[in-house]
Amino acid sequence: MNAFKTDFHIHTSDDRKDHIEHTSYQLIQQAAQQGLKAIAITNHDTFTYNSDLRCYAEDHGILLIPGIEKTVERRHVLILNAFPATEKIDTFEDLRRAKDDDLFYIAPHPFFRTGGCLEGKLYEHLDLFDAVEYCFFYSKWFNLNREAELLCREKGLPLVGNSDCHVLKYLGTCHSIVRTYDLSTEGVFSSIRSGQVDVVTQPIFLPRLAMILIEMTLNRRKAATRQKDITSVAEGKGAVYS
Repeated sequence: MNAFKTDFHIHTSDDRKDHIEHTSYQLIQQAAQQGLKAIAITNHDTFTYNSDLRCYAEDHGILLIPGIEKTVERRHVLILNAFPATEKIDTFEDLRRAKDDDLFYIAPHPFFRTGGCLEGKLYEHLDLFDAVEYCFFYSKWFNLNREAELLCREKGLPLVGNSDCHVLKYLGTCHSIVRTYDLSTEGVFSSIRSGQVDVVTQPIFLPRLAMILIEMTLNRRKAATRQKDITSVAEGKGAVYS
């Protein structure tokens, strides 16, 4: 059995909801430099995966698993082994029906009490989820992952570490080591479900955590401005740039 470094919650410039500087190809290059062996691009409500990206990842020694961070009844769900039609999933009942398509569900940052976090919906639909995320965003004195840890211990669910990378320098800040004989989508999923996974993470110094929060907030504002400009141009109200 071999151990592989993984990260299944990463955003790129194809994201429709956030302003991300790095492309999917730049992400793959950085992931290879960091020794990641399996990753998923999980843009918000945007399926980002094609044969070119898959082959580019393979050329860099990486298994690229199709993914998306889908908004389901205003809550975020990481869907792995995704496909284009998963963009249309809107309800937990949709998630339940789609489960038969060999999808793998991770609860991202479930108890962070911000817009989109699952919180009580995770308990309500716990049977749907294959794993729970240990989020990178915490310090020694501030850690909203503790409820996720407790839930996983009580219910026997695997805990996976992800970086939720929006800025490339934070890739792999929190990640997982998956132990498997087979570095394939099925092999990785099977190993996680059986508990062959360890979270690798360190608390972030509180002032740096504040800077990360500011950086992410500014990026969201840039994304909102960009979307507003796109809408204005589409409606014929905006300027045309050359």
